[in-house]
Amino acid sequence: MPNKNFRRTSRFSVLMMGAATVASAFFIGIETAGDVHPIALIEAGSGELRGDVSGNGALDLGDAIAILEIVQGYRVPTPEELRADPNGDGLLTVDDALRILATLDAR
Repeated sequence: MPNKNFRRTSRFSVLMMGAATVASAFFIGIETAGDVHPIALIEAGSGELRGDVSGNGALDLGDAIAILEIVQGYRVPTPEELRADPNGDGLLTVDDALRILATLDAR
């Protein structure tokens, strides 16, 4: 059977270590409390990605090519493609294709 003094000393050591840990966590928390940056709330949108003319959920080179095909008259845009207009003016133009290419280049 272990010595009673050893048990008391062990319990006291554990309690002191626990108290020191709590105290240090408290003081670190107080020091860093001002460093917290607020989160901006955003609302869920329609889920459509501006410029995603192909509707695949990603902005890619295919979207710019699709816009250029529409601009050149190779095909007629669908209502979904017009809603995905990058600048939101309801028209698909060369500027929209360039905007997509610039966005892809910035990544």
